[in-house]
Amino acid sequence: MNTFTPHITEKKRKDVEDIKKLITESKVIALANMELLPASNLMKIKAQLRNKVILKYTKKRLIKIALNEMGQEKLISLKDRLEGIPALLFTNEDPFKLYQLLKKSKSKAPAKPGDIAPKEVIIQAGPTEFTPGPIIGELGSLGIKTMVDKGKIVIKEEKLLVKQGEVINAKQSELMSKLGMAPMEIGLNLVLTYQHGEILEKNILDIDVDKFIEDIKTASGESLALSIEIGYITKDNMEILIKKASLSADCLFNKIKDKMPKEENTEINKKETN
Repeated sequence: MNTFTPHITEKKRKDVEDIKKLITESKVIALANMELLPASNLMKIKAQLRNKVILKYTKKRLIKIALNEMGQEKLISLKDRLEGIPALLFTNEDPFKLYQLLKKSKSKAPAKPGDIAPKEVIIQAGPTEFTPGPIIGELGSLGIKTMVDKGKIVIKEEKLLVKQGEVINAKQSELMSKLGMAPMEIGLNLVLTYQHGEILEKNILDIDVDKFIEDIKTASGESLALSIEIGYITKDNMEILIKKASLSADCLFNKIKDKMPKEENTEINKKETN
């Protein structure tokens, strides 16, 4: 029985070879999903990433062929992680920096029915621009408590409208639109990165940079305080420990001097004066 081998045109073969060449030349490879990404936004993202990231997108079948032909088990396993409309990113940037670059390139958009919430959507308590009317019933049907103050509707307490990962329905979408909320993020959705055989998922790459820096500062301060407390000498605490030892010696000397007979104490004071 003959085995059917799909025909690959010259152009498709070139796409495969281009992917293999980029994999070989790049320190970091990433998989992304371009699903629901408008062409205009894609062009903006490509402009923002120019000189830092090479973006390659082609048929899913051709990407799988390229990964197979690399002959590396970890790379071959990536073919099972191609999601939606897949794209490959090639860069020499650190995976965490790449994630932040893609995150910054995203733009906000209103939610449509059927969209998946990228994060929790919370309706904050406080005054609104709505005057009393049917909107009170709409808010109530979604479990949002309201009151009227000075002719305007006030939301009495914050309400979790949609949980992260939940599908947004028509009522929720309409309310968010009326409140001017744009919870969706349009951009390249990173799936994972691959570097020297190590695969990092997007939930690992998505860190709060400011909090991370503050945590490092806190850890550094606490480490310095601990080293001083236990007397462990380092180049960073040496000067502080010498000053501390000097003060302790002076304090001990003064205590001993206070307990000496008056005559000996007078003699010591004369020597210190001279």
